[in-house]
Amino acid sequence: MHDVLILGAGLSGLYSLYSIRKRFPSWRVKALEAGGDVGGTWYWNSYPGCRIDTESLSYCFSFDKELLEEWDWKEQFATQAETHNYVKHVAQKHDLYKDIQFNTRIKSACWDQAQRYWTFIDEAGEQHKTRFFVSCLGFLSSPTLPDIPGIRDFAGDAFHTSRWPAHLDLSRDFANKRIGVIGTGATGIQTITAVSKEPSIKSLTVFQRTANWSAPLHNSEITPEEMTKHKAGYDNLFARCAETPTCFLHAADPRKSLDISKDERHALWEKLYSEPGFAKWLGVFSDTYTNREANKLYSDFMAEKIRQRVHDAAVADSLIPKNHGFGTRRVPLESGYFEAYNRSNVHLVDLQKTPVEQVTPSGIRTSDGVDHELDILIFATGFDAITGAFNAIDWHAKEDRPLTSTEDSPRAEHAIWVDQRPRTFLGLTVPSMPNMFMVLGPHQPFGNATRSIEHAVEVITNMLDYCEEHDYTYVEPTEEAVDEWTDHVIECGKASVLINEVDSWMTGINKNVKGKTVRSVVRYSGSAIEYRRRCQECKESGYKGLTFS
Repeated sequence: MHDVLILGAGLSGLYSLYSIRKRFPSWRVKALEAGGDVGGTWYWNSYPGCRIDTESLSYCFSFDKELLEEWDWKEQFATQAETHNYVKHVAQKHDLYKDIQFNTRIKSACWDQAQRYWTFIDEAGEQHKTRFFVSCLGFLSSPTLPDIPGIRDFAGDAFHTSRWPAHLDLSRDFANKRIGVIGTGATGIQTITAVSKEPSIKSLTVFQRTANWSAPLHNSEITPEEMTKHKAGYDNLFARCAETPTCFLHAADPRKSLDISKDERHALWEKLYSEPGFAKWLGVFSDTYTNREANKLYSDFMAEKIRQRVHDAAVADSLIPKNHGFGTRRVPLESGYFEAYNRSNVHLVDLQKTPVEQVTPSGIRTSDGVDHELDILIFATGFDAITGAFNAIDWHAKEDRPLTSTEDSPRAEHAIWVDQRPRTFLGLTVPSMPNMFMVLGPHQPFGNATRSIEHAVEVITNMLDYCEEHDYTYVEPTEEAVDEWTDHVIECGKASVLINEVDSWMTGINKNVKGKTVRSVVRYSGSAIEYRRRCQECKESGYKGLTFS
């Protein structure tokens, strides 16, 4: 029997393990991880071109001053390999590996109301019993494939970007091959850019399901001298993150787009476009995502940037989104993505014009009768986001309730999250799921993941401390508190009306996943500042909204 089990050993799981073990040294604490090493996202996603689009300096942990001093970032936006090495270094430095069980994927979980403990069963049939558990399953950890006829029939190499074969070498294994990529989200854009630059490939065909806005990353190396200066400024950097609504380094310009002249608007937009990172997404005028005319003006500016970078006007037009404005979905950052289409061996297939008819053993056939012959097919088709990792587990909560459901799910009428619409208290606890806590779960703030992780884990360890102090073995949110918080999350979503009208993983829509066709508010779009205030208010009230016994 464990005191706390942690599901996942990515950044959330590692910091949860570190913090709980430090706060409660006598407790039996263990982390279960499906992968073969720590890292989560940075373990699974090793596709070419993969890198973080949050500044490396603001993405790293702030809790260990010694770690900040000893780790040198090589690039302003680190590669997957560098980021994964950082995560492994954190685990090694704090001796976390000894309390992690790898290659352990949970398939079911059952709550025992009489004895007040959870039993988790993994794919090998091993049971893991615990009083409390912390979900660190990740909000982009469950890959999906598109619902296309014949998708299993392709005879060549086929794989999802998040399951990139470790043995593949781009220059060797892609030499003289015809490559196909389905999907142009963040991972697709990074993969397409990297593959297009490989001189040995015969061709690259991009199958674009929905055009996606993207903007320049403007990455650069960090010299040793610059890194020394950055280390001296970490306190100011983290203080800046704490001041912004999303905990990134960027915040909106307080002016409104329509209150100033065209020249003033363009001056800011040009400035942001030339800056690194999310400035061109988050540093825009304050009404960009609440006022349709303001959003159209900025979208038109960004569309013109695409036209300037793509030589073929028809291709450029296909690459410009028509069904959503700039920034109303998470904006991928790129390093030469649009220029990739200027290469003679890179071809764009706009599936809005010629949809996929079926996957054949030799490639993809589109509705215009064209057979696109391929040797390698890459699925950059995203994830069953936020609730997906929970869907993969057969939950038997209090009164044998399932956590999630679709229309034809067993026990659907008793589900806690009907139609996969989350109901939570503070995004940390769930009704009928006693002794459960979540890090980066639904209804937590969207933004800089590591900053959110550190705060969520602090709140959770404080709740566990409260349980130990009062000898409580049971904690669950009240229905009233859950209703109030969920209503507040929905109300905050109304302020970002343009964002919440758009189909995306941020609004609970995923056409690859059965049952994910109903829009819901799955993330907290209020500011992280307000979120922290409400968490603190809950603590100071003696955890009003939670039932203990």
